[in-house]
This record gives sequence, structure tokens and C-alpha cells, in this order.
Amino acid sequence: MPYSRFRVILLFFFMVTLSVNPKQVWAESSSLYPPSDLVFTLALGEGADLNVPVMRAATLTCLPKITGSHPFAENACRLLEKAEGSFVDLIGEKRDCTKEYIPVTVTADGVWQGRRVKYEESFGNRCVLLRERGLVFDF
Repeated sequence: MPYSRFRVILLFFFMVTLSVNPKQVWAESSSLYPPSDLVFTLALGEGADLNVPVMRAATLTCLPKITGSHPFAENACRLLEKAEGSFVDLIGEKRDCTKEYIPVTVTADGVWQGRRVKYEESFGNRCVLLRERGLVFDF
């Protein structure tokens, strides 16, 4: 009896396998991983040491649809597109900053247009961060 139950189960899986269109499976599974999906963090201190508490975090998805917790998601996606996903090429904001030394470290991890990206940089204070890298890190 267990042998026949095994045959029925095997036949069922075989039939399901034949009825599935491989292109459809690929399209459905690839939609689970947007080609531009990022996680940003802001921590007090220099370096992204695990002992340094993260003060803020935001998510940003630019494709297939602009979403996430980033407060300026549309503008951030537009700026990243202009910089071709290069965080060091982001254009900052024109502003004067004090010379207070309250270091902050930002990180970005994820996927930009299908390629894995990882970025970390420290700045003298939050004002300098926004002056150098702009709205993408204003969350």
C-alpha cells in the first residue's frame, strides 16, 4: 500500500512539473527581487562598528515602483539615477556647515539596477554629510 501511495505522489509531482511554464516561473520569481532595492543606515561615530548604535534607517526601492520608508524616495531615486548608482558621485546640497565634530557614518547596502552595492562613509557631522552627498542620505 505505501508503495502505491508513493507512485501517486510521484505521478502528481510529475504532472505538475509538466504543466508549469518555465518562463512564467522565472517572471514570477524575478519580480520578487527588484533591480534597485536599498537599505540605508545612519550611525553616530566613525565607522560602521557593530558596537555603534544605528540612529536611523531607511529603505528605498526605485524599480519596479518607487517605494520604501525614505521620506524623499522619488527625489532620492532620481539623484541615484543621475549618479548611475555611485554614492560617491552624488551631488550634495549647497549649505554652510559649522566645524563641530560630531561624526556620523552612513551605509547603503542592496541592489542597484541588478548589481550588488555596498557603501560606507564617515563625515564630520550631519551637515557635512548632506553637503557632500545630499538628499539620498536625508532620512
